[in-house]
Amino acid sequence: MKNVMRSPWMQGVLILMLVVGIGYAVVQAMTEQRVSVSVGDPAPDFTLRDMSGQEVRLADYKGKGVLLNLWASWCNPCVNELPLLNEAYKLRNVEMVAVNLGEDEETVRKFADRYELEFPILLDVKGEMMEQYRAVGLPLTVLIDERGNIMERHEGELSEMSDIFRLMERIDVD
Repeated sequence: MKNVMRSPWMQGVLILMLVVGIGYAVVQAMTEQRVSVSVGDPAPDFTLRDMSGQEVRLADYKGKGVLLNLWASWCNPCVNELPLLNEAYKLRNVEMVAVNLGEDEETVRKFADRYELEFPILLDVKGEMMEQYRAVGLPLTVLIDERGNIMERHEGELSEMSDIFRLMERIDVD
């Protein structure tokens, strides 16, 4: 076996395989559509089911500002933040959508019932929106304007009601 690996022919084959592999990776990286999720860019659209089984798309909110929150029940900052978001939602006339990432409907329903969450909750069972919105961690709050563009991204817990109201005021166009 050692002699076969030392043969110029086999070394050439290995080098060729390496070059082809690198070339393939470069072409894939160059042609793969990357969705930008920076302030000013269009927010990536999605279609998810809500807790009643209805399909909801981000495009359904076109013409309205929306506060999008990505969360999970195992995330302590999310657990702290969601009741505050819920209180703010009840006090302000702002569209809000909370997307649970990677959990089954029963877990999400128990959590929502426990905290009496009133805003729409969508289920992303596969957790694909983490990638789609390039979230580094949870929670992630994204403000989207009436044209569907990202106005602001806030990674991490919103722990002050005043911060939540400030975000809501930015999208409240009524």
